[in-house]
Amino acid sequence: MVTFCQKCGASVREGNRFCTECGRVMPAEVPVDHRAAVPPAAAQTGIKKEKKGFFSSPAGIALVVIIGVAVVAGIALGAFFLLRNSDGKVDAETVGVWDEYESLLEENSEGVPAITLDQAALQKTQADLEETRKKVAALEKTLEKTGGTEARRSGNDTNSIRDVKADQLAEALAAYNAYVQKMKELFAALVGANLLDQNVINNLNAILADLQKLGANVTVTANKFLDGNAQVVTVKVDPPVAKFAEKFQADLQARVNAAVQAEQQRLAGEQAAAAAQAAELERQKAAAEAAQLVTCPLCGGVGTIEGGDGRYICPFCGGSGVVTRAKAAQFDPADWIP
Repeated sequence: MVTFCQKCGASVREGNRFCTECGRVMPAEVPVDHRAAVPPAAAQTGIKKEKKGFFSSPAGIALVVIIGVAVVAGIALGAFFLLRNSDGKVDAETVGVWDEYESLLEENSEGVPAITLDQAALQKTQADLEETRKKVAALEKTLEKTGGTEARRSGNDTNSIRDVKADQLAEALAAYNAYVQKMKELFAALVGANLLDQNVINNLNAILADLQKLGANVTVTANKFLDGNAQVVTVKVDPPVAKFAEKFQADLQARVNAAVQAEQQRLAGEQAAAAAQAAELERQKAAAEAAQLVTCPLCGGVGTIEGGDGRYICPFCGGSGVVTRAKAAQFDPADWIP
């Protein structure tokens, strides 16, 4: 089912918690405080929260939705959220955005794209990456509108932990956005790529080198947000999707090696075929020439004649003992025997 954003009117797919066009949070059916069921020790032990699909878990995004709607509508949130939003703690809005971002990392890590030269598969991968980029952009807009203090949202710098963590999460989201954009560039470069062209290979390797740096930054920025952050359950993250370039590098090299080997085999096959064809032509030529030869009528095929002073090479066949049919037809003994 498709709903429509009440702010910009764009269509929003069922289950999405944010408008991918303007970033507005969509209403949630059942707001749930996902922190209430987590024991205090969980934040210190690094117990992993249950996975949830992106923009589909009511518990995972409920606080972001509540805060986002409140900011837009101007609804008071009560003493609980005032406590959560104190300067000594990271606010629930930022934590909610982090939960959705972590879910996105987990989701993408389970479906890391594979190298392929299939054109249809490459186009689908680019479309999937664009959807991921839109989701990250929606989270960036939500964080910008709801995260941290009012001073931060107004563009002022503060020393509040709320603002520090909101800015760190903004950095993490920007890092992943750049990473996804570079992945799109890679798969676009693979469309119609000739893996035997060194210029193509150099371009792909340059993109992969950039991806390795961007992927490392994804992990670093995410863990910077988690460092000393008791408001989230996860202590450290190391998403496999951020190491995509390392695996892809090996896959690409294997593809290049296979392409080179196939080309070498093709050339070797062509050379062998050309050699066989040349040999056959020589055989046919020799056979044709042999078919035209007859015994020399002058020397009788011996190639020599005897005289009183020894052996002499037959002047008619040149010592071969054979002549062509055409030449034999012109033979006149009177021309040779006195």
